[in-house]
Amino acid sequence: MSDSQWPVYDWEHATVGDAAPPVTVAVTQEQVERYAAAVGRPAAAAAGRAAVPLLLVRAYAPLRRRELVAHMQARYPAHPTPAIKWQCQMLGNVRVGDVIDSVTRVADKYERNGRRFLKWEVLAHRGAELVARFTYVNLWEPGRPEDRQR
Repeated sequence: MSDSQWPVYDWEHATVGDAAPPVTVAVTQEQVERYAAAVGRPAAAAAGRAAVPLLLVRAYAPLRRRELVAHMQARYPAHPTPAIKWQCQMLGNVRVGDVIDSVTRVADKYERNGRRFLKWEVLAHRGAELVARFTYVNLWEPGRPEDRQR
């Protein structure tokens, strides 16, 4: 079956536990410097083994929804999937030079007020140590006209 014949990863197709293949990312000084420049805080770019900023978690443990969908031999939905919530828990200091392995998975799928949501979870490890966990919730259906007014 070719990619174009794959089913759409819609509500019925999505399954709790679906996971993308792991990805490995080395945390670099350049990432820290780009982040520091973007937020206007050059002091955060100091070289060395200082802990990297929390928001860099998305650089070294990316949310890989599209890769997960492709891994499940499905096509990503054409409709927008608005973000509803993002939450991050840091469980250990991540430093320049660390190598982080992460996995994106579907952690939950639920309906509320007639709407369907997918909750994605990314687990980031440095070796055997879990250093970060973040979740990301999407409205997983075509938006309604009233959604565009928000």
